[in-house]
Amino acid sequence: MQNPRILIVDDEEGIRLTLAQALSLDGYSVEAAADGQEALERLAAASYDVILLDLWMAPVDGLEVLQSVRAKDPRAVVIMLTGQGTLDSALGALRLGAFDYLLKPAPPQAVRQRVREALQRRHALQQQQQLLDQIGTLAQSLQTLEVEAPPSVTQRVLRSGPVTIDRHHRQASYYERVLNLTSTEFDLLVCLVEASPRPVAPRLLVQAVLACDSSEAEASEMIKTHIYHLRKKIEPDAARPQLIRTVRYKGYVWCPDEPRLQPS
Repeated sequence: MQNPRILIVDDEEGIRLTLAQALSLDGYSVEAAADGQEALERLAAASYDVILLDLWMAPVDGLEVLQSVRAKDPRAVVIMLTGQGTLDSALGALRLGAFDYLLKPAPPQAVRQRVREALQRRHALQQQQQLLDQIGTLAQSLQTLEVEAPPSVTQRVLRSGPVTIDRHHRQASYYERVLNLTSTEFDLLVCLVEASPRPVAPRLLVQAVLACDSSEAEASEMIKTHIYHLRKKIEPDAARPQLIRTVRYKGYVWCPDEPRLQPS
């Protein structure tokens, strides 16, 4: 793909400048729009390979721009830019056809990497469309050649009560607050949520999360500390856990009923 065209849409000038400088290092042709209305005007006059799109803008927000992009060029790749407090809205944008999202402020290197992945996706879609155009009425036979789609939002995003888990980014949020979990705590949370409402024995948790085998007594001691730290980060009152409960002789169980209080 020769000299891909990138459009940055964000109402914060500092973010536009930072992203433009970072992406220019990769030789892209970079343009910027200061709001959703300017983005619509640019999109009406030109096409772009990748669009970095702020979610919350006025008077035209990111979702309106996204819908316009999808209507004009279904193969254009859109990466949403969002704050932590709008994580649920970003996931909604994925359902409307966005390729991915980044939490602001996103490190320039992470943005460059995600744009490279987006361009690979667009190139794959263009190749697919060329094959379909060439074969025409035989398009049905191309099902085995379809570009592998990224994991669906249903597969990628796991919701249970007040918790949302994004497997792709290995990130979990409680209501709209992103949780600062270690890798082990994240895997432990996923294991418990996926098993719910069945309790999981400590030995099985150690095998799944720590990739080692042990006796039940050893596993109980090994996993107890990780459960304790996870509860401190996710429970309104870690001393009286509501979400991660201990089931005597059976292990731990995830109870997705929303607690009455949110942790501070």
